[in-house]
Amino acid sequence: MSKFFDEVKQQPEAIRKTIALNKESTLKGEKPLLFTGMGSSLAASELLVSYLGSHGIRASAIDNSELLYYYPDTFFQKHDVVVTSQSGESYEAKELAKRYSVSAITNTPGSSLDKESVHAYYTDAGKEEAIASSKSFTTTVTLMLLLGSKLAGKDLTSDLVKTAEVLEENLAKADDIQQLIGSFIDPTRPLMLLGRGPSVTTTRQGSLTLKETARIYAEGMSAPLFRHGPFELLEENLQAIFFNPKGVTYERNKDYVFELVQRGAKVLYVADEPLEHENIQSVVMDSVNEYCSVIPYSFVIQMAAVILSEQRGLTAGEAKVITKITGKE
Repeated sequence: MSKFFDEVKQQPEAIRKTIALNKESTLKGEKPLLFTGMGSSLAASELLVSYLGSHGIRASAIDNSELLYYYPDTFFQKHDVVVTSQSGESYEAKELAKRYSVSAITNTPGSSLDKESVHAYYTDAGKEEAIASSKSFTTTVTLMLLLGSKLAGKDLTSDLVKTAEVLEENLAKADDIQQLIGSFIDPTRPLMLLGRGPSVTTTRQGSLTLKETARIYAEGMSAPLFRHGPFELLEENLQAIFFNPKGVTYERNKDYVFELVQRGAKVLYVADEPLEHENIQSVVMDSVNEYCSVIPYSFVIQMAAVILSEQRGLTAGEAKVITKITGKE
């Protein structure tokens, strides 16, 4: 059993602990919000920005390094900045906290980022050792949606608790899900991950996870953006994973998937309900709601990471080139 899979199984409890730890937490600041991170932290930040934007709240997400070198000091003065880093020790996150007044989201109290920030919000994922993020990503998404929903005058607590239940239900079927994915996706070929709205975050995080684990060339993007040029890849026997939680574009997405497979693509379709076609393999999973779907639907990618790594003679979560904490640019 890989460390990565062990940590995947710890997600339900880590999500519950993160919710309990932040019952009274609220986002601070009166200026437009600016969220920044790298890798999984940036993906989670982009989801929160999308959620806040859907409620008319001004927010943006920019990666750490771009902010360090391409934005003036006056830009930071006009925003309330929140730096996200699971370890609190990544190079760029520490540099931003040293130079500017920032808040932090981290899994590591006492880290450099925590010490340098003016305020910190904590996830409770416990130690994560595998290279690829699992529980640190899903707890960060949990915390961000919890904070964002409170700021928007909503409360996603019950939906976030439900995501932990959905994960537990599907962990019991982990072997079946892995075998389904392993028999459908070819780990030696490029893979597109597609979705809309909140699911764009699922695709971006998913492509990162599959690159880190199974060393698959995977690219995540919005389905409409894929039509603007990359659609030509349909002539190359495309394989794709499409995430379609029930939401604003649910019916439109189903039509899009049918168009893909009618043009010859193979699609692993992740949704609340299956689609029937010889080129579609459905993974049916409760999305909870469109924004929270990023948490349970990421589990499908995690299972893909385990089985596709195994098929390539690799162990998910182990790496030869990269390290858990990125200490240099």
